[in-house]
Parts: sequence; C-alpha cells; structure tokens
Amino acid sequence: MTRTAREVVETYNFVVWNERNFDLAHELFAETVIRHEVGEAHTLTREQAVKRIQDVWALFGNMIFELPVVVAGQDNEHVAIVYDTTMTGKEGDVVHSGSMEIFRVIDGRIAEVWNCGRKEGRWD
Repeated sequence: MTRTAREVVETYNFVVWNERNFDLAHELFAETVIRHEVGEAHTLTREQAVKRIQDVWALFGNMIFELPVVVAGQDNEHVAIVYDTTMTGKEGDVVHSGSMEIFRVIDGRIAEVWNCGRKEGRWD
C-alpha cells in the first residue's frame, strides 16, 4: 500500500530523522530530490539525500523533530510542516531550532523540498 503524502512526510521526520532509520530514507526519497532555498535550488541523488541526513546526525548525540503544524494539500502531493528540533551535542549541549518546509511527494517518494532556512529557538 502506498503511503499518502502526509504519511511520507511524517514518517520521514518521525522515523528517518528521530529514529535514525537511514534505510527507510532510501525508500522515501525519489531518485533525485530538489532542495529549494531562497535564490537557489540543489538537485541531490537519493544517495546524496540520505548522506545529508547521516552527516547531520554525525554532529549530534541525539536529535528530535516535533511537527506542531502539518498541512496536507488536496492534491496529495504537497505537505507543509512547521518543525521544532531539539539537538543534543555529543558533549551534552542542547540547541533548539525551528523552520518550515514544504514537500512535494510523487508516487510515495519525496521529490522536492522548499526550505526557508532554520533559526535557533523554538516556535512560540
């Protein structure tokens, strides 16, 4: 059974990121993933997208994503999230950051992500 776009995005955050399930990331990413930022876009292969997650995890002892807002588009392709992240460094220091992302999911796989950048702190 194919996951809905919302299920894909929630699984990506709660299982891939929070549980470090890098194998599942291979299943959730399209063959290429376009990461959009203001003024630029980068196309990653599936392997590069997974490595990006692994590289971020290598910097921390623990990381937890919370999604206080998830909005799924009626097209079952687009999902917008607001996230808060608690990252614990290997020395025990804790950093909070937050941002918003919009995902485009095609055939059950993440194909595009728009990110406006993250900022230290938590959403109020």
